[in-house]
Amino acid sequence: MAEEEVVDAESSTLNKNTGPLDHLKHLINIGWTEKTPLIQKFVEKYNLEDELYELIKEKKSD
Repeated sequence: MAEEEVVDAESSTLNKNTGPLDHLKHLINIGWTEKTPLIQKFVEKYNLEDELYELIKEKKSD
């Protein structure tokens, strides 16, 4: 499966009650790292670079 297909598949798991930022928070909380290609593509697709930085900063301070 091409990376774009993976990103689209992951994006399709978003439901109507959860936006991209909440979904990103969930992925980070369950152990995905910011270096994972899927996370990088997801962040790029939804322009969540600043939010990802904040999530990582918060996680490191825990």
